[in-house]
Amino acid sequence: MTESEYCARPLDRQLKQGEEEKAVGDGCRELVLTGTASRRRLLLHVVVRPPLPKSAIAGGGAGSKRKHEPPAFDPQSYKSVKLDSDSDATTSAAAAASGSKHRTAAAVTIRDVGEDVDDDDDNAAGAGEEFAPGQDADYYAEEDEDGRFFGGGLSKVQKQVLQIMENGGDEQQQLPGEDLTPQSVRKQLLALEKAVNKNRDLRTKYPTEPEKFVDSEFNLLETLRALFLLATKPALTYPLLLENSTPNTLADLLSHENIDVPVAVIEVLEELLDPEDLEDAQEEDDDEGDGDGDATEKKREALKALLDGLVEAGVVDLVVAQLQRLNEEDEGERTGLFHTLGLIENLVTLSPPIASPFLSPKSPFLSFLVERLSQDKRPAEYDQNRYYAAEMLALVLSLPPELVDGVNEARHRVGTEGWVDALLKVVSVYRKRDPHSADEIEFMENVFDALCSCLSSPIPAAAASSKPSSSAATPAHHAVKSAFLEGEGVELLVLMLKAKNLSRSRAIKTLDHALQGREGAPLCERFVESLGLKTLFSIFMGRGDDKKKKKGGAGGTTHEDVEHILAIVSSLFTSLPSDSPPRMRLLAKFVESDYEKVDRLLEIREDLEARIAKGIDPALAREMDEDELYLEKLENGLFALQLADYVAAWVCMEDDGARDHVKMLLSRRDQSLNDIVAVLDEYASNIGDGDAVGEAAEERPEDAPLSEGEERKAILGELAKYLESVA
Repeated sequence: MTESEYCARPLDRQLKQGEEEKAVGDGCRELVLTGTASRRRLLLHVVVRPPLPKSAIAGGGAGSKRKHEPPAFDPQSYKSVKLDSDSDATTSAAAAASGSKHRTAAAVTIRDVGEDVDDDDDNAAGAGEEFAPGQDADYYAEEDEDGRFFGGGLSKVQKQVLQIMENGGDEQQQLPGEDLTPQSVRKQLLALEKAVNKNRDLRTKYPTEPEKFVDSEFNLLETLRALFLLATKPALTYPLLLENSTPNTLADLLSHENIDVPVAVIEVLEELLDPEDLEDAQEEDDDEGDGDGDATEKKREALKALLDGLVEAGVVDLVVAQLQRLNEEDEGERTGLFHTLGLIENLVTLSPPIASPFLSPKSPFLSFLVERLSQDKRPAEYDQNRYYAAEMLALVLSLPPELVDGVNEARHRVGTEGWVDALLKVVSVYRKRDPHSADEIEFMENVFDALCSCLSSPIPAAAASSKPSSSAATPAHHAVKSAFLEGEGVELLVLMLKAKNLSRSRAIKTLDHALQGREGAPLCERFVESLGLKTLFSIFMGRGDDKKKKKGGAGGTTHEDVEHILAIVSSLFTSLPSDSPPRMRLLAKFVESDYEKVDRLLEIREDLEARIAKGIDPALAREMDEDELYLEKLENGLFALQLADYVAAWVCMEDDGARDHVKMLLSRRDQSLNDIVAVLDEYASNIGDGDAVGEAAEERPEDAPLSEGEERKAILGELAKYLESVA
């Protein structure tokens, strides 16, 4: 019997003399007691209800964070108990007048509300009555002399929630957690310590007799679940948790022999460390006009203090260790895995540096995530954890290296450990079909985002120092890009570009990250060899959109797609060797069909200029300083304009006919090549920190190669000089 069952049935025992038992319907038995004194009939029902959702207990609302999908809360599934007594004087008189030797006692029936009852008078009399006096679910639980009946099985918190629902959400009804006081919290934490100590003592005393300590374990689980309410008042309760050393207690329980106990601890910690509570508190302060936000600040300080206490107690490593303990074949442990990932997400969101320990090679965290998201043969009920694993992988790999140590090394491991092939195998499914649901779309995007984070990551210092010094002509070894090239990732993405499915936009983005930098030069050549230019320029010209999808608002080329396409073309111009066949094929695309690609490029440039002008208010622009104005332009599409002019400058330098065509198109708009020069100069002046670049140049040896930023600035300078000379 679990706590999620509401029962009213006798304990198993042998029938005594004078007793008969027979089934009378689904879930019912009739016990007939025969004798000289009385004859009784008792109908017994066994009702199973779903567990209460955590959000109903803790009062949490919907948020952006991924939520586990529990059974839908149905008030009708909660059964009420009705006592039907038929011991009035009329019945007694009728029995006496009949001359029967046996007197009829009151019949007690436990029934569901809404059952058909023959007696209309009883229905009329029972209408409008309370669920039970005091709304207590245990009020009608009776015991006879043999102790065959026991309580309803509802916990105190569940009774409170049930009472709120029975009252129709009355505003005056006190919600769970509103009556918390320092005294009640201390009493609750003391009860937890007692439950822990009792369970530990019984397990130590009777290690091979589970029946001796199982009751104490149930009590421990109930005491843990009662801590959910502490999340409703963090400013009050979290300091008391630290005062009573509760983080150390919870850390000890994460190593409990019964896996249900660590799962319960994780669920409690996930609720206590929910960052959405801070957002909700901030919104409440804004609605109430509390400009200072004192309440929100107190909650934030209390949450940070609790988080520091948990980290000091070693909870983070113990939580990550649970991933390998949990067996998803068991439904409870499968749900526990979901909450474990949710708790890790909360920890990383509240304090990104916490991620450093489980990004190290010694931690099994990354390998577990890659292995779990690669398992695509399991039933649908396992998909929630698979999708969450992909989300967590994308999250931790996208953390800024400036804040989190070991991020670049973790991205590098994706290439060295062979995980690139695993990720490519996952996304290859979407070459032929679209995801079936919104959750699967998010899953696909997360896998692509994880690939992009790794492909665009710089080579870690440790990996670079372990290789022989490379010259400018020989790029350093990038483990992820090398694995991506060997795993035929470029060919796969080119096929996705042709497929015109939802994965096309993500493939364009991934190609952009793969082809960037010196390490992307081999991938640029492979892209041209794989006939990627034809498909890419088809999308560039707007011919690659499926008409049906475009009409329905999906599948069309977006501003983000255009920006990534321009970035791919700029990478090709930068990385492909001069006079090489791949570069000549690239230039031929802009010359063919009477320079139609150049027409499209200048059309995109005009649209981007209009987008930037429309997105910036001239009055506000006059009040901004130079840096603020530049950032505002970037948000409205300046980077795409810079890429477009970078490509246009290369085309002008490589082909005189294309240069004259560009000058003619610009003159129609009262512009000239000097407008492109102005954009390129602004682009060059904002690449990196000039002071830092200068200091690095002074310390670097004379024969050392230029950094990528310095190389890009040099290219921009040469392009600008050329355009000025022919303007």
